[in-house]
Amino acid sequence: MTPLNYSPVIRFLALLLALPAAAAALPGRQPQARQEEPKKRVTNSVGMKFAWVPPGTFVMGSTVREGRGRDEEQFRVKITKGYYLSVYPVTQAQWRAVTGKNPSTWKGNDLPVEGVSWDDCQKFVKELSAKEKKKYRLPTEAEWEYACRAGTTTAFHFGDTISTDQANYNGNIVYRGGKPGVWRKKTTPVDTFPANAWGLKDMHGNVYQWCADWEGPYPQTDLARPDSFVKDHFNDTRSLNRVVRGGSCFSYPEHCRSASRRGFPPHTRSCTIGCRVCLVPE
Repeated sequence: MTPLNYSPVIRFLALLLALPAAAAALPGRQPQARQEEPKKRVTNSVGMKFAWVPPGTFVMGSTVREGRGRDEEQFRVKITKGYYLSVYPVTQAQWRAVTGKNPSTWKGNDLPVEGVSWDDCQKFVKELSAKEKKKYRLPTEAEWEYACRAGTTTAFHFGDTISTDQANYNGNIVYRGGKPGVWRKKTTPVDTFPANAWGLKDMHGNVYQWCADWEGPYPQTDLARPDSFVKDHFNDTRSLNRVVRGGSCFSYPEHCRSASRRGFPPHTRSCTIGCRVCLVPE
């Protein structure tokens, strides 16, 4: 029996494998650039640290088992683009570095700025954008909750209950089997408590944080169908209030949940309200 001659086959396969590289080298043909992964952390010139939040899909809103809300207060959101979110609420030192002012009640460079209205925050991100030559803005309500949850579905990013070792709130009040703790009655430095899985801190308690949206009813999606979702939910229908998220040092623990939401008129200034900002990737 005559042995099979594999050499022509091997030469043919080698030629096929070489075709893409040869085509890329043709005149006028540019090799395709490799897309770089976004940096996990970036820091700007005023010391604001930002963590990368990847795109994804999640169920937004309260569940019945959290003791607040109804099933129709949940809907599925698809975040189509990743973004950077400040690791901490904006501090007094950072606010002063941009605006030259510090309106806060409790003074301290590492304490969150408070006493700022939604309108004040719009001026802040405009000035910060001009200073840094990059685009900064408030997060949407959906972006805020998605980042707070960091892939979790529990009431808080660390579980279904909360303690004053994990956040700054009214520790006299307990939630779902929790224990009484400290009620500090003032803000704490933004680096005091543990981060969530995406490296974000003070998502629960300390100061409420303004979001971009007007307060309004949620849309509806079919939670039984993974293909039923709202893309990049943002409520731009004018109402009386802008949304705040996260709870404060005076809040009951249920108001510090990932899904808890409140609203205030955009001119409101309070020692319980600050902000956290997004950096739009280039």
